[in-house]
Amino acid sequence: MKRYLYNYQTVVTFSQPIANHYLLLRCQPMSGTYMRIDEEHLIVSPGYRVCRGIDAFGNRLVYGGQREEHTTLAYVSTGIVEMSQYVSRTDRGISPMYLTDTPLTMLDLGQAAAWLETSRGLFPSKDTGQAEKAMAICHHVYGIMSYMPLTTTVDTPAKEIFNVRRGVCQDYAHLMIALCRLCSIPARYVCGFVEGTGETHAWVEIHDGYSWLGFDPTNDRRITYGYVKLAHGRDASDCPVNRGVYLGNATQQNIVGVTLVEL
Repeated sequence: MKRYLYNYQTVVTFSQPIANHYLLLRCQPMSGTYMRIDEEHLIVSPGYRVCRGIDAFGNRLVYGGQREEHTTLAYVSTGIVEMSQYVSRTDRGISPMYLTDTPLTMLDLGQAAAWLETSRGLFPSKDTGQAEKAMAICHHVYGIMSYMPLTTTVDTPAKEIFNVRRGVCQDYAHLMIALCRLCSIPARYVCGFVEGTGETHAWVEIHDGYSWLGFDPTNDRRITYGYVKLAHGRDASDCPVNRGVYLGNATQQNIVGVTLVEL
């Protein structure tokens, strides 16, 4: 077992006062078979009233808002988690939604045919296990992609990434999910924190018939330790870390900081 301290903080500054600001956050770790929460704290700007809940995927939610005019929102999620090796066991059957294309993980017919032809050379035999196939796909995505921030958006689909071969962690994850599903491997999108400092990160979980296993195509690795999971879904649109609406014409500037260190 290993223990980690996590700290996630966001400051949103608005160019002019806004009102009726309502938010939905997935900023607290999921407790599961590989990770236990020892201690956690959530601090939100004064004036915001928040509640807690669970979404349809089992992700933890913080939601609420503030009606009065204001120009800043700040929140901090921090705590300590204890984790074993990254394996999420489940006794339930796997939902077919993790084998079904979504707008962000769909390839066109020509791309799908090209990938299935390519995949024949990646897997040693027809008996190759799901985990081994996923690792080969992870390595393939890492090999063909270039990490280039500001070249894609949160709505860029996998079929575009398949052609341009550049983007950020969300794009790597969407492309890997698309390729896994074409090979009949159940796959889902995950967001959370990775050891070190920076911003939130995205990776992939696949089901091998027994458990959910983690793969990080951005860094070409099978996940063992050092990843704190916040939420999962079919793709990024199911589990954004933060989302909000407000009344006003203000522009906003976000400053995000994430730290995850082993204790």
